Amino acid sequence: MGLPKLNTVEYFETLPVSNIEVKFRPFNVKEQKILLQTLEDGTPKAISNGMMMLIRSCSELQDDNWTVEKLSNTDLEWLFIKIRMKSVGESTKVLLPCVNQQNGCDGKTPVEIDFDKMEIIGEINEPKVQITDTVGVVLRIPSYLDIQELYESGEDINTDNIFKVLNKCIVQIFDADSVYDTKEFTEKEVNEFVEGLTVDQFNKVMEWFSSVPKMVYEVEFTCEKCGEVQGQELQGLQNFFV
Repeated sequence: MGLPKLNTVEYFETLPVSNIEVKFRPFNVKEQKILLQTLEDGTPKAISNGMMMLIRSCSELQDDNWTVEKLSNTDLEWLFIKIRMKSVGESTKVLLPCVNQQNGCDGKTPVEIDFDKMEIIGEINEPKVQITDTVGVVLRIPSYLDIQELYESGEDINTDNIFKVLNKCIVQIFDADSVYDTKEFTEKEVNEFVEGLTVDQFNKVMEWFSSVPKMVYEVEFTCEKCGEVQGQELQGLQNFFV
């Protein structure tokens, strides 16, 4: 006779960017052990891989048109936090550096993060951005896969690599006469188009990306070393598990 199997409670969460509903369960001890090992590494790549491992194990996307890799980082970070909240609690403690480091304070203060107070700020604007009277682009939000390719390349994340991600997120280029699907052009051709923009035109594109939803947490604390009261805005999973 085999050992008894435990029933697992399942939950549902609507993702903030894609607006799709996902069914998930709390992680088990084995999965927690693997997660802790990846978080101990502390690098963005390790944290990202740990997040994806957990999401693949503990969730079930309800829309077959979506795969985990196509979701945005914001959706995946939000789902990861929701899984963690149901698994080990709604808060964690992190060490935050003093903002006065330039003035010589190297203090780090333990601060409790209440995941229930996390917010999604930003909005998804019309993907069509007009950069001149006749020319414009159609954009999409970077996916997890887009970002992960930066880490998988083994290179430092620099301006060239960031441009590669931005170029991939240009779905179409249009003018008064035609619409051009960028998948029909080489990476070099798309890059030459972007590099040919004026600074003002490029800023119009970047304004769209800067407005997309992101997960943030506003925290206020007193530095244990210098005593200064300060506030910080945390973004990204590495900030929540340092």
